[in-house]
Formats: sequence, C-alpha cells, structure tokens
Amino acid sequence: MPDPTNQNTLPAPEKKYPPETAGRLMIGNVPTVSPDDTISKIEELLLKRVKEFETINYIYVVLKNGKLAGVISIKDILRQPKSAKVSQVMIKDLIVAHPYTDQEHVANLALQNNIKAVPVADKDNIFLGVVPSDTILKVVYQEASEDILGLAGMTNFKMARRGLDDTMKLSIFTLLKHRLPWLIIGLFGGLLTAKIIGLFEYTLEKNIILASFIPLIVYMGGATLAQTQAFLIRDMALNPALKFGKYFLKQLLVIFFIAIFASVIMFGFGLLIYKNLFIIQIIASALFAAIISSIFTGLAVPYFFNKLKMDPANASGPIATIIQDLLGVTLYFLIASLFI
Repeated sequence: MPDPTNQNTLPAPEKKYPPETAGRLMIGNVPTVSPDDTISKIEELLLKRVKEFETINYIYVVLKNGKLAGVISIKDILRQPKSAKVSQVMIKDLIVAHPYTDQEHVANLALQNNIKAVPVADKDNIFLGVVPSDTILKVVYQEASEDILGLAGMTNFKMARRGLDDTMKLSIFTLLKHRLPWLIIGLFGGLLTAKIIGLFEYTLEKNIILASFIPLIVYMGGATLAQTQAFLIRDMALNPALKFGKYFLKQLLVIFFIAIFASVIMFGFGLLIYKNLFIIQIIASALFAAIISSIFTGLAVPYFFNKLKMDPANASGPIATIIQDLLGVTLYFLIASLFI
C-alpha cells in the first residue's frame, strides 16, 4: 500500500467486497496526514488539493505503516493554533467499521455517534477508506424504505426496491402466489374467531351489550400490536445485535402503562355513557388483557420469523393479526364468563 503520509489520499477501494458492505461503499480519496504534521500544514494541504478530495469533513491521521491513529474534524482545524501538532489535537478514540461490516451497521454507527463519516480499517487497523455522509444518508433512506415496504406486507421488499418485483411485470399466477396464502390463513383465522364467539353464546345471551364491544377490544389489541411490530422491525434493522430479552422487558413496561391508561379512560367514559358498573368492569379488564397480550404477538412472532432467517415483515400482516384477534376475543369472553 502506498505511503499515505506522502500521497495524502488513499487508492480507490477495490470492488472485492460484497455488496452493501463498508468495503463496497467506502471512498479512498480523502485527506490523510501524519501525527507530526502541524495544523498549518493541513490548511496548506486543503487549500492546494481541496478539489481532489471527495469529502473533507474529517482529516484522517495515518502512521507510516498505514495504520489509522486518529482523526480531526474540519471545525477543530479552524479552532486550533497553526503551530499545534496533529498528535496533540487529534481524536484517538475512534469509531471504525471493518470492510465486511454491513451497511446497516455502518449507518447505525454514524447515527448513534453523531458523526458525518465512518472510517474503514482492516483487522490490523490499516486505514482503507471512508464511508462518507452522502452514502450514509442513502443507506438510511434505503433501509427505511425497505422497512416501510416490509410493513406493507411485501415479502421480498429488497427485490421490489430494485425494480425486480414490479407488479406490472409479474404474472397473475406469481401475484396470486405472493398474496393468496396469507389471505387464506386470514380466512381460517376469521372462521376460528367466529367459532370461539359461538362457544360463549350463553354469555352473550345474558348480556347482549357485550357483543357491541368486540370491535373495540379487537381494534385496541391490533393497534398496539402494529405499533410494537413497527418499532421491533425498525430496531432490528438498525441494530442487528439487538438484545431481545432486555428489549422485550422494556417494551412490556411501556405496553403495561398503555394498557393501564386505556383501561382507566375506558372505565371513566363507560360509566358516564352506560352507567353500568358491572359491564364496564368487564370491558376495562378485557381491554387491559388484550393490550398486554399484544406484547407477545408484536414481538415474539416477528422475532421468531427473524430467527428462522425469514423476512420478519411477514409477521406484520396476517399471521400476527390473526393470533392477536384470537387472543383478544378469547380473553374478552373468558373475563366476561368469570364475572358473569
């Protein structure tokens, strides 16, 4: 590798790394300096060759053996005395990606650490290049688009994003194959839900008003489920090493308070409208149970899909919704039966 302290730039990165990795995204023509250089020398370098560099947000400090030693931001250069040495003012605690680091993780590093570019170094800390700010923004946009498409129920959203899964170009058979199985599952789920309601016919006969609250219980459970899934899919995309146990407990606490607030509001308004403490107790309790149950369908189902190396967005549609509907209705009538 050429001596970076002599060239002040790196050679263009080779296309030997897999797509969507730091090695494929990085650029090489960025300013590099030696720890013994002065701020004055950096200013001279930038004035002389600024048009050659693809980015000057940071100046990278590289040793003679090619190892990355530190970094200086353009702001810090303007604030330091011209006689100051690079080694005195550079940041040594670096955020670094490896050439095989996935692009999602690179973007996450930049966002979490509030940096405009991420340096790339190999296992020996040899400086290879930089993933610049504009590339990071493109990655964030791309991954966000994939998540949104996933939440819309597209099972192969990466292909769709690249224009390879265009609805107008696919055959009717392929479109049916993508959509019909999930709808059939939903159909059987609906039939099972109707069967469960039929099992509680006696309970409904004694208090027919309970039937009018079924949509409310099902909706609140489903809405909380949708929120929880959206957060999980996004967070798994941003942080592939997400600790599920800790994440589950935190989400459980949040949903617990949501269930408390929703039940209290339901109890208060229910008394004002229906003035029937007995019925309102059932509704408020069932509402609490339905919302709490969404933590399992909202987190466990997509996490299970992810562990099977399947697109977790599949769980955002019919599968988790069916399970949540069944849980909500079953819990509702079990609670009603206990009260009655």
